Amino acid sequence: MRTEDKEQLRIVTERDYRNYQWKMKRQRQVRFYVLGMVLAAVLLAGIIFSFRVLVTRAQDEEISYKYYASIQVSYGESLWSIAETYQDEHYDCIQDYMDEVIHINHLRNEDDLTAGQYLIVPYYSSEYIK
Repeated sequence: MRTEDKEQLRIVTERDYRNYQWKMKRQRQVRFYVLGMVLAAVLLAGIIFSFRVLVTRAQDEEISYKYYASIQVSYGESLWSIAETYQDEHYDCIQDYMDEVIHINHLRNEDDLTAGQYLIVPYYSSEYIK
């Protein structure tokens, strides 16, 4: 092979190699760009979904304030009957409400009531009282 042909082959080979390197670099850049766009879209969708869930939950829930009332126990009343009157959906069960009343009033058990005694009972209201 002649020297001119070898030189020509080397130039073509170097040019092809540089073109190949540029092409691979460009492909990596495009992949990186596409991956970044996909990640940004997924992140944005997640944020929008989370925001909508929070707003929906906030609109569905009514604000309730917890208050306490002093009541006088009448003859024949039990803690169970008082709990049935004042307990609402804020408590899982009537026993939870009774336990709170026992704790607030420092009672030993639910049978520790006498007629005329005053009890502090919790209740919830959507009205804000100053």
